[in-house]
Formats: sequence, C-alpha cells, structure tokens
Amino acid sequence: MSSKVFIGKGTDRGRVRDENQDATVFFRTSDDIWTLLIVCDGMGGHAGGSQASTIASEGIGQGFADRVAAIGPVDALRASIKASNRRMIDFAERNTEFRGMGTTCAVLAVADNKAHVAHVGDSRVYRIRPGSVEQITKDHSYVQHMIDSDVLTAEQADQHPDANRLMRCLGGASDVIVDVMGPEPVLAGDRYLLCSDGLWGQVSAAEIAAMSMAFPAQDAVNRLINLANERGGPDNISVQLYHQGDAHPPTGSFCPENFLSKKFGGRSDIGTVQVQQNPAKSKSRQPGIAGLVLIAIAVFFLLMMILTLLKKTETPPEPKQPDGVEKNSLPKKKSAVEVSVSNNRAASSPKENNTNRGKSLQSKPADSKNKPEK
Repeated sequence: MSSKVFIGKGTDRGRVRDENQDATVFFRTSDDIWTLLIVCDGMGGHAGGSQASTIASEGIGQGFADRVAAIGPVDALRASIKASNRRMIDFAERNTEFRGMGTTCAVLAVADNKAHVAHVGDSRVYRIRPGSVEQITKDHSYVQHMIDSDVLTAEQADQHPDANRLMRCLGGASDVIVDVMGPEPVLAGDRYLLCSDGLWGQVSAAEIAAMSMAFPAQDAVNRLINLANERGGPDNISVQLYHQGDAHPPTGSFCPENFLSKKFGGRSDIGTVQVQQNPAKSKSRQPGIAGLVLIAIAVFFLLMMILTLLKKTETPPEPKQPDGVEKNSLPKKKSAVEVSVSNNRAASSPKENNTNRGKSLQSKPADSKNKPEK
C-alpha cells in the first residue's frame, strides 16, 4: 500500500444501556496484505448480545484470513460471515439461555488500494472525501424497505416507531443473505468510517464527515463518541475510522455545512429483501405496522361516531308531541336531550318538568374515545 494508514477505534456503553453489547475488531492478515475493520452490534439480552457480537467479530476476521488467498475477497467475506452466522445459531441451540441472540455486522477489507465492504443489518459504512460523504451500505431494516417501496420518505423514517426493527441480522436465519460491494479504489486521503446505530442515530452524516476530516483518526473517533453521548447516548456507540494518508490531512476545523451527503452511490438495487423473525433491537418495543393500522382504524371509527352524534344534535326539533306519548313511540331522529325532556314531562308536574329539563340540558353523553434493546 503506497500510503500510510491511520486507524481510529472506539466503543462506548452510552448513557442509557446497562452494558456494552457492541464489538469492534481491527485485524490484519498474517501476510500483512489485508486490513480488516469490523463493527458488530449485538442484541438479545444481557449476555446474549455481547456473546453474539464477539462470535461474529472474531469469526469474521479469522475466517476471512483463512479463505481469502484461495477464493478471493468477495467470496471470503461472504463465506466468513455466513460461517459466523451458523456458529452463532449452533451456540444458541446448545445453550438455551442464549436463544434469540443476534448481531449486525459491518466489515471493511482493504488491500492494494482497493476496498471491499460487506454488511448485514443496520451498522453502516461511510466513505468520506473532501466535500462529500457517502453512505455505501443500505440498512436491512423495515423503515429502509418502506422507503424503497415509497411508503415512507427518508425524513419520516427518522421518527418512525419501527426504526429499530431489522429485516436481516446474524443469528436470525440459518442462511443469511450478505451484501458485498467492491472492489472500489481507495484514494490518498480517503476516510472510511464504520459505526453502529448508536452513532448515526444521533450524529448526522455531514457531522461524521466533518469530524473525520477535522481531526486525526483516533481523536476524531473519540470526539464522535462524545458527541453522541452529549445528545443522550441512548444506545451503545461503536466507531472505527480508516484514513489512507498522504493527502487531505486533518484540518482542525469542524464544518459540517461543507459536506454533501449521498447514499448508496446511486445504487438503489444493493441488497435483496429477506424477511426474518429476528431478535428485537431495543428493550422497549414500539408498535409494529399492524398495530398502527389498528390504531388508525380505531381513530376512524371514533371520528365517525363523533360526526354521527354531531349530526343528531344539529337535527331540527320535531313537532311537539302530545302529552302522554310513550318513550318507545318517540320519533327515531329525536336527540338524546329531547328524549330525556319528553320522558321527564310525562312523569312529573309542570314545575318539576322545568327543573328536570334544565338538568337534562346540562348533562350530555361523555365522548369516549407509543433507537432501545439491541
């Protein structure tokens, strides 16, 4: 590799979680050709999430090193991730207390100024160049699928109650689909940043790029983690930064407004949809799509009931009925207030009628009528 490489690496529990279930690994093959950066975001309860991310991060690195010379980087990445997935599932079947554990993974493999990226889940990889930042992984999440299907806009997705639900992860299915991209040229000065959603959920892509360009790799990582924590730190935060040097040294100036954010390099077809019954990513689950539909239906019927009551109330009064009319013989369109007045008139003296009528008019029917554990 012609340029010197700088690596920054960090992980933090955040401000809300009781423990850190993320894992970060920096790995070089024994022949000193390949450099791997790996970020895994575990889920599935206390021990489960930590165990899952450890199995994945360690297994992917060693598995890639064992395979790359024989089958090449693309197949080696895919095979090592699939092998880690099977190992995780086998482990959970032998140890029932770990049932339901899972993890995301994001992997950057670099050699000879070429980069390959692989991922499963919603841990991301960004490529940062002067003036631009590109998200080169596409989240395997429900909200991203809804964006692709034109059900949601990107802005709506940020606040969607299902933002933490995955469609794909390691540990969720025996034959997981792995997205692999590359080779892509690595230019002098390029930065690649890998992170869990504990970072990108709190810090924008432009801010990530600006911080990565403004400071040396390790300093930038530390500052990004601190920034996510300053904004609440609701989840574990893991970051790895790869900087191929000899160009675009740190500027010392944090200017997010100077960066244009792009997604997927215009490749809208990266990845395929694979629906799995995966572990929940957060401790407190929000209502799913079906729940939202039911809520919408309930609101609709409630509005219809209110409109019906208003219509009845606005109906012109019927001609006065003669004394002695039975309750069951009242016209159908009479309001509840008029029914009460007529009943009281039939059952009491004129003086009482006036009193009861005032009371009836004052009493009307009461209307009857929510990112997290990985």
